[in-house]
Amino acid sequence: MEFRLLGIARPFCMSKKQKEKRMYITAREITPLPGRLQDTITAGTQLVQEMNQKFGSAMAASTEIGGNPNKLWVTGFWPALSDYQSFIESYMTDPELTGKMNMFSSFISEAQDQIGQVIRQPGERKAFAQMHRGRIKSTHFQEGLELIMKLADHISELSGTEAGLVAPVTGDQYEIIFVNYADSLQELRGMVENWSTDETYQDMFVQGSEYFESSFDVTYSRFIG
Repeated sequence: MEFRLLGIARPFCMSKKQKEKRMYITAREITPLPGRLQDTITAGTQLVQEMNQKFGSAMAASTEIGGNPNKLWVTGFWPALSDYQSFIESYMTDPELTGKMNMFSSFISEAQDQIGQVIRQPGERKAFAQMHRGRIKSTHFQEGLELIMKLADHISELSGTEAGLVAPVTGDQYEIIFVNYADSLQELRGMVENWSTDETYQDMFVQGSEYFESSFDVTYSRFIG
């Protein structure tokens, strides 16, 4: 996820049902120092496993496929931001973990954090993920959001697996991200090919040109551990 602050933040208007299922996702984008990619992946994956075991968190490490292979991503799902805050405060006061974090940091050139709000729950996480990133026009924000929710419902029916939607808490407040999980890259690609031949999807996609900017980005990820 790449969130950058552009324009004025606007709140998402959610139904009562959506609010009850609201969750948050955090993502740390980690760029290793030259020649330290494998060290970063090994140490980062071990840290994620230890934190999950110690604090009951639901974090995962992943790398990009078809994007920048020299990065590590650490993502986590949280029922509320207060849970994320408690997690941060817990590991920062743990001497053993902070020591391992300091060692891990010695492999890193740059790190950036983002927070998103899950406005539609994805299906069960599997080995691979694809993220489709788009941007709603500021002049048609609510219409674009309503259309993207309908589109997510429709492609979930076509795919037989739930498509997730993530909206930013930090960064570009008009970005929207589709998330799908699958057991293989071919399965992910097959989903898109299936959508593309569906008339209802095609009609919604054409309608979306009124509400969405023309740029569109797709990234594949592989989970580690």
